[in-house]
Amino acid sequence: MSAPFDELTAGRRAWIARAGLAELAATIGAPGRAAVAARPDLLARVDQHAAAIRESLGGALLDPVALAGYSAAIRDAARDAGEPLDDWSRPTWAMLRLLAVCCLVP
Repeated sequence: MSAPFDELTAGRRAWIARAGLAELAATIGAPGRAAVAARPDLLARVDQHAAAIRESLGGALLDPVALAGYSAAIRDAARDAGEPLDDWSRPTWAMLRLLAVCCLVP
């Protein structure tokens, strides 16, 4: 039986967060960066999302655990709503927000 996330050591929480962020980088970050390279108009939108994330999470020094939790909530909400997370020809708000998270990972 595993312990609730809050009862894990800080090191274990960080490891879990980094694993989640690595998976996000592979599924959203890599294709999203390719889309931005092909469509420079997306860059400004991703930058705006990154600024909003920084503000909502409390500043420039972003903790991987906070970023992982934030991105998991965005991804879960998008999936629950049936939003696609893989069509970069028409990126959704959630896709751009998740790509911004990828850009903010230290």
